[in-house]
Amino acid sequence: MGFIFGLLKRIIKFFLYIAGLVAVILLIPNLPPYTKFTSIELDATQPRTGALAPNGDLNNVEKLYIDKLLGPESFQLWNGELYTSLATGEIVKISHGGHVTFVTQIGQPCTGIAQEHICGRPLGFVFDDKSKQMYVADAYLGIWRVDLKSYKKQLLVSPRKEIEGRKPMLFNSVALAANGDLYWTDSTSDYNLKDGVFAIVSDPSGRLFRYNPAKNESTVLLDDLWFANGIVMSPDNQFVLISETNRLRVLKYYIDGPKKGSTEVFASGLPGTPDMIRNLPDGSGVLVSLYVSFDDEHPLLLKSLSSTPMARKFAARFMRLLELPFEFVNTHFPHTIFEQITYTIGHFATISGFGPDMSGIVQIDWNGNVVSSHYNTDRSIDHISDAIVYNDKLYLGCPHRQNFIGSVPVPPLLKKAFYDPKSAPKTPAPQKVKPAEEQKIVQKDKKPVADQPKQKVDKPAEQKPTQKTTTEKPPSSQGDKVKTTPPKQPEVKNTIPKAPVKPVVKEEAVKSTPKVTETKPKQQAAPESTKPKTKGTPKPATKAEATPEPKKVPVTKPKEAPKVEVKKETVQEQKVVPESKPNAAPKVEPKKEAPAKPNTVKSEKSDKEKNTPSTDKPASKAETPKATTPKQVKPEKKAKKPPVEDEPQIIVQRLTPEEKKARKPIEGEPQIIVKKVVPDEIPVNEEIPSDTMKPKGEPLKVIKKSGPIEIPTNV
Repeated sequence: MGFIFGLLKRIIKFFLYIAGLVAVILLIPNLPPYTKFTSIELDATQPRTGALAPNGDLNNVEKLYIDKLLGPESFQLWNGELYTSLATGEIVKISHGGHVTFVTQIGQPCTGIAQEHICGRPLGFVFDDKSKQMYVADAYLGIWRVDLKSYKKQLLVSPRKEIEGRKPMLFNSVALAANGDLYWTDSTSDYNLKDGVFAIVSDPSGRLFRYNPAKNESTVLLDDLWFANGIVMSPDNQFVLISETNRLRVLKYYIDGPKKGSTEVFASGLPGTPDMIRNLPDGSGVLVSLYVSFDDEHPLLLKSLSSTPMARKFAARFMRLLELPFEFVNTHFPHTIFEQITYTIGHFATISGFGPDMSGIVQIDWNGNVVSSHYNTDRSIDHISDAIVYNDKLYLGCPHRQNFIGSVPVPPLLKKAFYDPKSAPKTPAPQKVKPAEEQKIVQKDKKPVADQPKQKVDKPAEQKPTQKTTTEKPPSSQGDKVKTTPPKQPEVKNTIPKAPVKPVVKEEAVKSTPKVTETKPKQQAAPESTKPKTKGTPKPATKAEATPEPKKVPVTKPKEAPKVEVKKETVQEQKVVPESKPNAAPKVEPKKEAPAKPNTVKSEKSDKEKNTPSTDKPASKAETPKATTPKQVKPEKKAKKPPVEDEPQIIVQRLTPEEKKARKPIEGEPQIIVKKVVPDEIPVNEEIPSDTMKPKGEPLKVIKKSGPIEIPTNV
């Protein structure tokens, strides 16, 4: 029994000490913070049924950009890129490829988030598409305008200037009207952001302002808002919506129309503390983020303390008295530890772990009715300050203790709400494809036949001398089409003079360069009638292939040089047949393609024929390297040189001395190169270096046992 009585005495003493401490804190006058504490009644919370029924739509959050972003507070879309404000004082943009790019920073460089009053803390921002400017509400540094072209910054509203008797202490969010006016919120006039917890337990001191850029002044529209937070402009610019976080509601303030200047409750009794608010792209309403959500099983302590001012006063004074000594020491003896303790006491991050383990978002139409709600219950993300659909994902932001952007699949209702029909690309109506015959008739009616040839035809003036195989075959299928559709067949006029042309027999091109082989001295040109058949039968040349001045091929005589006819487009070639073996297959068979030597003619047709393998057996024998002697490789090397255009073809033949003397030059005949290659006649000059060396006149020195002896050398 004595032990029980001793334990009870200790418990009673402890409570008496606590009661005395509480009485001292509450009853001693003029203790900080210097503000009011009154009873505040909140609206009844809407039942968690229907659209507000609990769910886990935002569970299993995927973490994006880990350790690249710290404390993303709010989001905005501009030019297809996502912008967000960070706890490090920066505003960055995120491209579709995942690149993070710095945009601007209102404050100065600092060493950490404990110095956010130096580096700044942008919370809300908005874009002006017309002027390409961005308006930023920095919690410590005021309202700024940033030019997105030059990135120059301009201060619009200073935190050091009083507005109607009080200085704004916590700039939170900003909205832009069509006439250029800015509407912005100040969450509290008593505390800055690092002491935001004091603003929650103290009486309301937030305000709504309108900034007139023409007069460069701000006026108060609403006062005594309990932590005024996000703000958004209605599509018709008739009113603005303001999130009043601690009262769990959204207010509507009319800025134009018959109700101008009046205020009404837009949505109240929300199951959480509203933070940022944004318009839905489809115009159906707004999306409100719930920083903390609650239900009957997870109550919200703030809601219970709203009607107990003494409890809120004690909490505010106790935290402030605990913070004062560290603040005093850090002021006189600055140190990182004291600075961090001062920053932690009273900051939102300190009490973020004491609330319910839920957060969410609610979709509200323009009548204030909740359409849908979505919650996170597995604590995969601590809190939700803002949400937006980007890259077919729902991005979630949290300003405290979060070094990433949360990402979850988009719920169906939100996916439909974030679809903007105005921004969707307009697909043109499918055009009916007319039949080919109707198109020809329409085209014929629009323009005369002479003006309509659009078929690509090689211009005769630009044609180079080519060696085409003439045919007597009937017109091809393409030619038949031209006859049936005369408007598409261009007529070639006055390009080649008409002249009687004899049929020219041409041979098929040899794939490789013909090589000169040894033959007997006596050779004569075989008549045209004895020429072997080629792959294609001889056919008369067309007008396009006829030459302006055709020349007759002179009749060759025995023991005379073969005759060559050079034309611009066609060249008649002859095949050398040994005299002693008239029935044998010719060893040298020049084809219609010119030999690949410096004085050859290159054409588009010959290039195509080079890639076509020849089917003649004699030509294949001439192509094989085994049939030639080692000395015959030289002409093949010369054939690799680029041909010279606009030069006649040359037939190379070996002539005996008798044929050289008997041969007479023919008028208009190109130069014929006669080259006789006989390996036995080629002199071989060998220079063999001597393997002996003449001694120099210097004596040789030989060392013997008796001593060094010099031996003379003979020169």
